[in-house]
Order: sequence, then structure tokens, then C-alpha cells
Amino acid sequence: MEENKRKLSWKLFPAELAILLLGVAGMWFLGGIRQLAKDRILSGCVLTVLGLAVTGFHFRREYLRGELDYNNEDHVFRFWLCMGLGLVVAFACGFLPAAGWPFLIVFVLLALFSNMSTGILGACMLLMIPVILSGGSVDGFVLYLVSGTFAVTLFQRLDSDFKFGIPMFMSIFCLLVCETASLVLTANARPNLELFVIPVANLIISSLLLLGCLKMFSSAVVYQHRDKYLDINDTENPVLVRFREQNRQEYMHAIHTTYFCERIGMQFGMDVNALKCAGYYYRLGEDLEQAAAENHFPPAAMEILKEYQSAGKRIFRKETAVLICADTVLTTVNRLLQENPNGEVDYDKAIDEIFEKFLRNGIFNKCRISIEEFRTMQKIFKGEKLYYDFLR
Repeated sequence: MEENKRKLSWKLFPAELAILLLGVAGMWFLGGIRQLAKDRILSGCVLTVLGLAVTGFHFRREYLRGELDYNNEDHVFRFWLCMGLGLVVAFACGFLPAAGWPFLIVFVLLALFSNMSTGILGACMLLMIPVILSGGSVDGFVLYLVSGTFAVTLFQRLDSDFKFGIPMFMSIFCLLVCETASLVLTANARPNLELFVIPVANLIISSLLLLGCLKMFSSAVVYQHRDKYLDINDTENPVLVRFREQNRQEYMHAIHTTYFCERIGMQFGMDVNALKCAGYYYRLGEDLEQAAAENHFPPAAMEILKEYQSAGKRIFRKETAVLICADTVLTTVNRLLQENPNGEVDYDKAIDEIFEKFLRNGIFNKCRISIEEFRTMQKIFKGEKLYYDFLR
């Protein structure tokens, strides 16, 4: 996997080079149109190349380290497409008043299709271009840096509920405050309604662009596999029906495991659909590979299933940790119930022993799950005594 990622990272070089050349050509050509001094244009070209190169280096590093958000590791060229669009916006802003730069969308777009640090870095490097072309002051740069960073922070994690109303309102409000403080209040003229015409127009344009960006993001990322999950997570799916008919005991074990996976996943804000998929199908054994190929399991679900199969080697995802814990707890509880069909079972003691063993063997040492989440999960399992009695 790591080797494949390194090979793909080198395939990004043409995209990086194309953005660099476009940036230099645009700065040189538009700088001439703006009648900037030759040394100013040359300085702008050098800074543009360095800024875009640093952004490319950072994106490549985050990709190789597996730090990109959402499913961006599977679609790395989307980021460079967004960089190209951002470059066009940056060049256009060089001919507009600083109060009218729709740069909020650039920050959010780059962050959504990479991660927070890469998005902010890339947007700042692009923001430098209109500042150079327009000969503007540092106020404009700070204005969009503050409002853009705030927006990126608000939109950093969009889950399947896709609740963006409040973040969007707060982003636009922050932009309004920043524009008022940086541009309107510092104007030499006496404050009047005319000073707010361009900022208000920018707010409207930024709002419309942001809505379009979020709609595109929801289609490409958030709801990309929604219909597929509705199909494969349906208990009447032909694979699950066949599984139930061939081995009802294993099927019921998977159903109970999925119950815990869904409950814990929702509490921790995990990818619940992928976790449910893994819970339903992880007991298929040799038939799993064929079922995954026939039903085209989404990448997130496949990653959980692959990590589960390699348990004890490399566990990174929280969802895999939840699946392993749920499976282990249910296996232990079923064994204890078989050994004591009519007697009392000390569920708390058994669950404590399971989780202490996980800590001792270090299976989750590289996992992104925190100790607090680990202990919360332990309490959830200990609070399900009535559910365990139902398994008798």
C-alpha cells in the first residue's frame, strides 16, 4: 500500500508542474497588464513559484502520511483541480478592490479536498498573488486569512448529517466583521452606505459560491456511497440472506456485533455506514472477498475489513477498533452463557479483563482511538447486561 502511494505521488508531478507554470505565466502576463515594475513582477514570479511549490510539497507529505481528510487519498488530483480554480480566482482578484475578493470559497474548497493545514497553506499562497498584483496593503491579506481560517475550522468535519447552516452563517458573519474592521473603518472617507456596497456584494457572491461548493462536496464525498450502503446494509441483501440460511449462528453473531458497532460509532462520530457494513459481513470468511467484489464495497468499509483481518499487525482506524472490541466481547459473553446456561454471569469482570488484555498486548497502540474513547466504549459494553441476557 505504501509503495503504491509513493508511485502515485510521483504521478502528481505533472499536475504540480502545470500549476507552477500557470502561476508564473499568469503573474508575468498580468503584472505587465497592471504595469508593475519589472523587479516587482520578477519578485512576484519567484514568490508564486515558491508558494505553490511549498503547497505541493506539503500536500504530498500529508498524502504519504495518510493525513488527508475524507476520501481525498483516493482522489488526489481533485486537490490540484481546485488549486487551478483557485489560481484563476486569484488572478481575477488582482483587478478587483480588496473588499470584493471572493476568497472565502478558496479556503474552504482547498481544505475540503485535502485537509485543514493544506487548505489554509494553499489558500494563503494563492492569496499572496492578488496582493502583489493589486499592490494592496497587508490589511486585505489579514482580512481573508482570518475569515478563511475560521471558515475552514467550521467546515473541517462534515459527516453524513451534513449540517452546514450554522457554520455557513458564522463564516459569512466573520467575513462581514473582518471586512468592516479592515476596509470600511480604515477608509479615509467618512463612513457611509456606499462603503458597504462592495463588501455586501462580496458577501452575497461568497454565500452563493459556498453553497455551490458544499453541494459539489456532498455529491462527491458525503453522499458518494449513500445508495450503495442502503443496498449492502439491508438485511435482505442476497448475500446476507444466503449467509443467514447457511449459518444462522454466525449470522446472528454478526447482527449483534453490528448493533454495538452502530451505537458506539454514532456516539463517537465515526463513519457509521462503513462500520455497519463491516459488522454485517466480517464473519463471511472465505466468501467475503467475492461478496465485496460483487457488491462493490466502498473503500472505507473495505479498509475496516482488511484491518480486521490483519488484527494484531496494524490497526489505525477507530472503526476497526470498535469492530474488534464488539466481536471479542460478544464471543466471550456467548462462551460464558454456554458454560453457565442457568447461572449468573459476571459481565463486568469479563469485559474488564478483555479491555485490560487489549491494553497489555498493544493491539491499538497505533490506532487513532483515544484512551477516553476506549474507556467510554468499555462502559458502554458494561451497561448492556439486559442485552446479554437476551442472548441466552
